[in-house]
Amino acid sequence: MASEIENVTPQKQAEEEFLEHEKRGFTLLAAYEAAFPEMLRDLRDCPMLLSAAGDISLLNKPSLAFVGARNASLLGKMFTTKMAQSLGQKGWVIISGLARGIDTAAHIGSLETGSLAVLACGLDVIYPPENAALYKNIIANGLVLSEMPLGTSVEPSLFPRRNRIIAGLARGVVLVEAAQQSGSLITAHYAVQEGKDVFAVPGFPSDPRSQGCNALIKQGAVLVESADDVLAFLSPLESTSEIPKGDPKGMGGAADKANALREEILETERKDSLKDSLLRELSLTPVSVETLFQTQNCSLPHLLQLICELEMSGVISRFPNGDIALQAKL
Repeated sequence: MASEIENVTPQKQAEEEFLEHEKRGFTLLAAYEAAFPEMLRDLRDCPMLLSAAGDISLLNKPSLAFVGARNASLLGKMFTTKMAQSLGQKGWVIISGLARGIDTAAHIGSLETGSLAVLACGLDVIYPPENAALYKNIIANGLVLSEMPLGTSVEPSLFPRRNRIIAGLARGVVLVEAAQQSGSLITAHYAVQEGKDVFAVPGFPSDPRSQGCNALIKQGAVLVESADDVLAFLSPLESTSEIPKGDPKGMGGAADKANALREEILETERKDSLKDSLLRELSLTPVSVETLFQTQNCSLPHLLQLICELEMSGVISRFPNGDIALQAKL
């Protein structure tokens, strides 16, 4: 048994993964390769490998992401499909996560112009199962992407990792019907961290599916009601040829870099302070995210991101109803 374990080296695993990709007609992209998406190289935790199936040239084309509710309304899905179609016709690749609801609607709207799906599981695992036909359609006409090894099944902790890639690849993120406590807001927060634009479609105040979008608009997200609204905001920026690479807002110079570094240090300090405060409030007894939010001096996206990070590191557990508690040590 010991000899078998010793024979499973990282190099051997990588070789087996490469051969399996080749066998299935998939592509394995390393971060040092020219085909690797340039936008992801700027991520603080850039994935070292990406599994891809389809047209990898889409990775370095202008793109916008759509995120939103899985239990989206019919009007929300129709609106998303139409907007994705309109933006696609203007040359934008549309990125989403192949989930139910808004994700599915965005992919359907962009199938003919360039649709890119980022998975939270292995490239060979189709989730949700009812999107099997859409998955195959995107591979045939667009691109499916994942940073997870082949065969990796869906786990809640993998969705935030998927969301950071969606935000990292896109020029901006459009939110449609996003609830207050949702992965969509985490994607929006990642987008803000990476200097991307956040667009939100407003909704009826009493609909829980719109409360996250409405809150983001209050916090400074760009209110959009059509593809033209998105294009009107982006066009002046996209036509500015002097925008430095990796700086979507066109801010350059030593002073700006110093300010950015200072903000990053302050943000790290604030995050550590929030983490300590959050852990003091938690126990082995489950508590709702809403209750925690009322005790913390931070924005909801910051809190949701930290909860996801603590969950991924095994410090806390999330229950089926969304409540969280400290992880019991056996």
